[in-house]
Parts: sequence; C-alpha cells; structure tokens
Amino acid sequence: MAVKKFGRYEIVSQLGRGAMGTVYKALDPAIERTVAIKTLNPDLPDESLPEVKARFLREAKSAGRLNHPNVVIIYDVGEADGVAYIAMEYLEGQSLRQLLDSGVPPLERTTDIVAQIADALTYAQRFHIVHRDIKPANIMLLPSGLAKLTDFGVAYMPSSSMTQTGSVLGSPKYMSPEQVLGLPVDGRADIFSLGVVLFEMLTRRTPFELPDITVYSLMQRICTEPAPRVTELNPEIPPAFDVILQRALAKRPEERYQNAADFARDLRNWRQVAGRAAEATLIASASPVDKTVFERAASAAPSPRAAEAEEQERMAKLLADLDAFTAKLEEEERRYAEQQARARAEAEARAKAEEEALRRVQEATSASRPRSALIGLLQEQAQAKAQRRAGQPALEQVLDLDAKMGRAFEYLAEFVRELNAASPAFAGSLTLVFVGTLPPMTLGAGFVDYRSKHFQDRQVVDYIQLFYRMSSEQRARVMLNPDEARILKAQLDRSEIKYEERAVALARHKVPHVALSIECSMPARATLQADYGALAVEFRCRNVGAIGQFKFRIGAGEFNMDAVEEFGKYLLGFPSRYAALRQPDLAGP
Repeated sequence: MAVKKFGRYEIVSQLGRGAMGTVYKALDPAIERTVAIKTLNPDLPDESLPEVKARFLREAKSAGRLNHPNVVIIYDVGEADGVAYIAMEYLEGQSLRQLLDSGVPPLERTTDIVAQIADALTYAQRFHIVHRDIKPANIMLLPSGLAKLTDFGVAYMPSSSMTQTGSVLGSPKYMSPEQVLGLPVDGRADIFSLGVVLFEMLTRRTPFELPDITVYSLMQRICTEPAPRVTELNPEIPPAFDVILQRALAKRPEERYQNAADFARDLRNWRQVAGRAAEATLIASASPVDKTVFERAASAAPSPRAAEAEEQERMAKLLADLDAFTAKLEEEERRYAEQQARARAEAEARAKAEEEALRRVQEATSASRPRSALIGLLQEQAQAKAQRRAGQPALEQVLDLDAKMGRAFEYLAEFVRELNAASPAFAGSLTLVFVGTLPPMTLGAGFVDYRSKHFQDRQVVDYIQLFYRMSSEQRARVMLNPDEARILKAQLDRSEIKYEERAVALARHKVPHVALSIECSMPARATLQADYGALAVEFRCRNVGAIGQFKFRIGAGEFNMDAVEEFGKYLLGFPSRYAALRQPDLAGP
C-alpha cells in the first residue's frame, strides 16, 4: 500500500529509493510548504534497526542546528508508525552527480561550487559535526547558482555504507585514509573527500580509481598511493590546482588544510596560488605508517582469484571496524566532556574554599586586637575592591551573561531558519530622503553566526552576527537637483543600495537634474556585542527596522529571551521599544 502521510506531512510523490532509505516530496499543510521527507527503511535487519534508528534521529537533530546558506535546512525529525523520518528543505535543481554525468563544468563554476561546499564545512566544523559522506550525489545545485550540501547527520549512521548483507553501497572512492583504516575522524576527513570531488570535477575521474579495480584495491590505493597531478591528466588545468590538491589530498590529516575556510580561500584566489605551483611535487606522498598498516591487511587478503564473497566479507569487517572506532571516539568525547565539567566544578569549589579560608583568617586576626569601626569599614571596602579587581564583574555574572548570549544565538538561529522558509513581508515602512516610502519588501537569505573570546579565563560568547536581505521587485524613481541627488546618493552608498543615474535637461531649469532609478534591495545586518566588563549588550544595526546605521544598548539584567524576541519583532517591522532606543551609529556594525 502506498504511503499517504508521515506525521502531519502529506506525501505527494516518491523521489527516490535506496537500500537504507526512501525520499519523498511532501506538503506541510500547517504552513503550505513543500518539503522533502527522507525515511529510514523499516526492513533493515531486526538486530540493527533500533540502533540505526536511534542514531538516524539523534544525528539529524544535531545537524538541524546548522543554519547556513550552503547547507540544506532540516525542519523536523520524528517517527510515524515505527518509521523514522526527517523533514527537510525541498530543493529544485540537479545534483552535482547529474552535472558531472553530462560533462565537465567550466573552471570558474567548478571553483565556485567547491568553495561554497567548503563554506558549509567551515560552518559545520564550528559545531564539531563531521559529514563523512561528501560526494557529488550529496551536493545539490540550485538554478540561482547556490550549492547546498545535503544528508548532514545521515552519514553518521553506522550502517550507512552497507546493505543488509554487508556489501558496499555505491563506491567508497571519496573516503579519506583515516576512514578506510578505521581511525578517528574529524572535519579534515571531509576536506579530503571534498578534494576528491574537486579532482573529479577537473578531470572526470577520481584520483585513486583505475579500470576494473576492486573495492579492496581501491581502498589500498587511497591509503598508500599518491594521486597524480591534475595537470598531467589535463595540461589545460592551471598548475595552481596541483598545489591546492596537494594540501587537500594529503594522506596525514595534519598535513591537509586544517580548516575548510583556508580551502575555500585558496579556491577563490587560485591565481595567487599559481606562484607556488612551480615547486609542487606529487600530491600527498604515502605515509610509511599507512603502508605498513595496509600491507599487514594485504598479506592476509585473498588472491585476485578468490571468490567475490570473501572480498565482500573482508570489506564488511573493515567497515565494521570503522564503526567500532567511531563509537569509541564518541565515548571518549563524552568522557572528556564529563571530565571538563567535573574540573570546572572542582575549580569553583576550590575558589570558594580559599575565599572562605581567607575570610576566617581575617576574622581571627581582627578578633585578636581591639576593633575600630572606622578601620573595619575601610578594610571591608578594600577587600570588596580587591575582589572586584578594579570593577571586574563577579564570575557568576559573567557566566550568566554568557549563557544568555548562547540562548540568544539558539533563538536567532531558529528565527532565521523560519524567516528563510517563510520569506515574510516587512510589516513596517522604509523611507528614503527625497524619495519617501519605498515599495513593500520581503525578508530572506538569512544567516546567523557568533564568535567567542576569553574573559576572566573563561571561553564566552563575544558577539552574535545576523545577516539577511530585504528586497522588492519594484524600483523607486526620483528626479532631483544635483545637491539633493548628492545627499541621496551618499545615503544609498552608506546603506549599500544600488542605483542608476542619468543627467536630465529640463526646459524650465537652467541646472540639469539627475534621474535616479533605485534598486529596492539591501543587505541588513545586526551585531549583538556582549560587554562583560560593564555587564551590558550593545546592538549595532544596519538597515534593520529602518534604513541606516543605528545602535542601542541594554543592561545584562534586561537582556533575556523577551528582549531577544522583541528585537525579532523590530527586525520584522512590528512596533517595538527598540525604535525609541536607537541612536545613530556612524561606525556601523
């Protein structure tokens, strides 16, 4: 019988099916939004289904924290009639796999796609999330040119690379050496896999595959054989890509790009990298340690004439070992977090004990001699001043403001996710000098991020940055004298609003006028900066709620979830107390 619904989601059609799951196009009737539903097939082996289902849901919820333009949005996770499912953003377009099957994209398009996915990995690394399944089939290309990485979280599943009988699903040719060898992995494994994708986009083949190669031999080459230079396979490719791939495809993680942001920067500035290409050697020379590990495995491997079933069994064991290492790593991470929490509690307890001991010593000292009320008052003030260290706030106040900033980021991340999905209309009115009220605008393309810093030996949230765009398909037009036009153009430039101008000679005016055609589209950004010394939060805004640059400041006591939600209302154009608090900000956010 055909599936009609998953939870509240009404199934429209089936988009695809694999050994592990099925993807549907569906409708969320609550807000009339089209979504993609990915389900976990219920006919997996009974002994592994509960564990796989638990991790499927847990990792999907973890990936749901990601809010980035180059990451597919996860709206919801759940279970209906025993079937686990994920509701995510429905994407129109084609996969990178489909694009590559039709030919090699131009060089600029190649670097743009891979750099966008590197941006997604940069954001994921901040949350310590590893994709583990970077490949062209998991990269979607939208008609607008935007590239989106899909299947975050699903790749964590312990059986995501195997069918029910243990045979490999698809090809492991995008795996990193540490994945092949069953070693702990981090974000650098994703960088290696993305390097393989870049190699394939440039040459139409992955670096370690050969005709008629077996899976076991392929995985051996990943660990032990250097990849060829792309310029040897295609002399028309600029030598700079030999240098870039040398770092991306290094066998040892410590020799690769340590973060995906560096990978993206080199791709966008590959002409500057070209100067380093002359000395480029063979990409990622093999490590003796890796050779030894794989040679031991190879010594026990069957001959080329061995039955395919034996090779599959050996391959299944290798992948099972990988799952065991992954589980061990997760357990070690959990223990490390517990140790950090205990160490923090012990440090705070020691500080309190030392403070109490000092107080007792002071009480005993003052009790041994006649007490002067005036001297006692001075001592108390001096002690309080020393504890505050020239106005430094108490530790609990710092931690409280840090916790509030963390909750504000979580709220704004959810707020932006829904803003991107709904593209709401701006409820207020936006005005420009000499122009008046602009056409109605909608909000979208939102993104939220944060940065941390050390304060009083603690890692705290420094500031939160919120970006989005307000736009309308209509344009505003006005004709002004040169002085008026100069004033308006200065405001448009400060607000990053594009416009076109042309001189117009009017019969009744000796001075030529200027006709301006204004594009009603502008970036908006806000920075929420925590001032831990003064225990306050400063909002610095550009084109948020109104055109221009403004700022306002509230105390840490006022900064709570109600204040953050009030700021969200202000952002959407609804009446808010922030409109009365704002002051001009010449520096801008």
